[in-house]
Amino acid sequence: MDALSWQVRRYDRITYETFLRDHLILNRPLILDASHTASWSAAKAWRIVAQPCERLCHEADLNALSRYGHHVVPVADTSTRCFSEFERDERPLRKVLDLWKAGEGQSLYVKDWHLLDLVEREGRKVNEVYEVPEIFRDDWMNPGSRVRDEEFAEHDRHGTSSDFRFCYVGPAGTFTPLHRDVYGSYSWSANVVGRKLWWFYPPHDLDSVKRDGELVFDVRELEDEGGGIKIVQEEGEIIFVPSGWHHQVLNLDFCISINHNFASSPTIPYLFEALCVSQQRVEESISDVKEMIQQRLGKNGPWEEEWVEEVQGLLERDAGWGWSGFWDMIWANTQKPPAPASLSPPRALQDQYVLEAIRKYRNLPCSRFLPAVNEVVDHVERAIRSAPAD
Repeated sequence: MDALSWQVRRYDRITYETFLRDHLILNRPLILDASHTASWSAAKAWRIVAQPCERLCHEADLNALSRYGHHVVPVADTSTRCFSEFERDERPLRKVLDLWKAGEGQSLYVKDWHLLDLVEREGRKVNEVYEVPEIFRDDWMNPGSRVRDEEFAEHDRHGTSSDFRFCYVGPAGTFTPLHRDVYGSYSWSANVVGRKLWWFYPPHDLDSVKRDGELVFDVRELEDEGGGIKIVQEEGEIIFVPSGWHHQVLNLDFCISINHNFASSPTIPYLFEALCVSQQRVEESISDVKEMIQQRLGKNGPWEEEWVEEVQGLLERDAGWGWSGFWDMIWANTQKPPAPASLSPPRALQDQYVLEAIRKYRNLPCSRFLPAVNEVVDHVERAIRSAPAD
């Protein structure tokens, strides 16, 4: 194991207070041991004991996955690169399972399968698969991780209605190239079957994994693999990935994992900064459109409103959300917290993160031209300032 792996602590048990203090706020990874998934239904249903084996190890029970064979899933061919990812298509899971049972399709990787959302849509509960560990229940991105209701759905209409709970299934040797998680969110990943090898690179330490200013696709192409932190995640273990940490993941065995992208109030500064960076990238990419709008309406005319509308539309398509989705998420979660107070940051700390984001947002030039968003921001601020002290 890499010499830097000591930086990632393994826990057999952890309180929420420790998780908040030492990992959420400080933005540091951790590993929860296999006891945290031992009671999951999937841990019993999806494993077959493999013999002979030097250690207690399991093979994936592909027949158990056949109950989901009708799900149409994204499939990456990890033998064929396509720009910054792999070639992908969508097909019924049963067709992929049939290939694997026949010993074929060893480069195919089922990624970003919305298993849990589909289970709920079919009228069942996700406990047929898993239970969210307590320390991850303060989740502002996944309405599906709690009881769905019309009130939340109404506030969840701009981008955050996407489900960020995924299942990954693939043979040994399939992998996910170097990347960081969507929106600048946190994530956690639980190995239900098999082992994975992770490479971690902190946000401030990325020069070693760049060529000509661009991130490499596969760190194994680099001398010393770019340094960083290298860890084997054992079967049953859960890894917490902090915001902005780039990582690459290799399946050492045939693996099935459950992954969540998630956010909570300590993530707000990272989400805000990531959205600002995405907006700047969009503005730079269509600077010629800005010039055309100014020529048509005049630099002293009402060009800014049209420009902001153009940028926000492209931002939602490019980044997956814009300021409307960001503030709708905050409003919904401050009004209807996803976790009890014992599994959430103190209310004063949550308010601090939100009020600082409000201050920064109002200093953005675009905020003057987003009246619907500003109305939500005003609601958030009034709710915070009028709430009784804890």
